[in-house]
Amino acid sequence: MKKSIVIYTSKRGSTKQYAEWIAEDLGCEAVPLSDAKGTDLYSYDCIIYGGWIRGSGIVDFDKFAKMLDDELMKRLIVFGVGFADETAENYAQVWGYSLGKIDPKNENRVLMYILGGRYDPESVTGLDKFLMKTMRAVLLSGSTKDVKSQANMMKDRIDNGCDLVRRENITSLVKDARKKLL
Repeated sequence: MKKSIVIYTSKRGSTKQYAEWIAEDLGCEAVPLSDAKGTDLYSYDCIIYGGWIRGSGIVDFDKFAKMLDDELMKRLIVFGVGFADETAENYAQVWGYSLGKIDPKNENRVLMYILGGRYDPESVTGLDKFLMKTMRAVLLSGSTKDVKSQANMMKDRIDNGCDLVRRENITSLVKDARKKLL
């Protein structure tokens, strides 16, 4: 019988929620990355890693990637959780800062998804608060006419928060995971 596993890093709960939904749909377990050290990944036919997006990269993917080789990469699906719209440019940036560092030409045919997250400006502190303030300033200073609406939407999400977490966001990911399990 083919098996899958979901390994994740979550800071405020959105990624954990997605990991649990995916695991539920696939009939497997969702494991925090901190508990996955020593896991025999070769015993899984589909390996899913999820993390939240910060600075265009998927947090802790670099740590997880140290557990992988080309054989395991062929079994991999990755998701990042954030609150930017799923544009081609955003996808390319996240890919480049995460998967692109270990498989720049995607020779292992890893699938990556960007899922809508949750952001509450009142709960953000420290470095994250500084980064969000900086991102807001950059968005406003660099807005051109053609990207103004996207910049305004992001500014609104930074200022007021948002909740884009929806169970239906995992539909395509789960479908592709099931294909790996055939």
